Amino acid sequence: MNEITLEAEARQHQDLTVLEAARLLGVSKLHVIDLLEAGEFDYHMVGADLMFNAAEIESYKSDREHRDTESLVSA
Repeated sequence: MNEITLEAEARQHQDLTVLEAARLLGVSKLHVIDLLEAGEFDYHMVGADLMFNAAEIESYKSDREHRDTESLVSA
């Protein structure tokens, strides 16, 4: 496997905090909580902290970018 594949594979099993997820998505922490409450992605608790699967957040971001692009093209 090449280095890029190994990095992508490692990220799939990585947990992100609310702040890290917000930075990855380019939104506020509050918006991440709103998305969570809307059922856009799953979370789990580690102690008192909400944690998100990095691969799921990246997938959500990719899907959102794809929908945004389609909206611009169809407008």
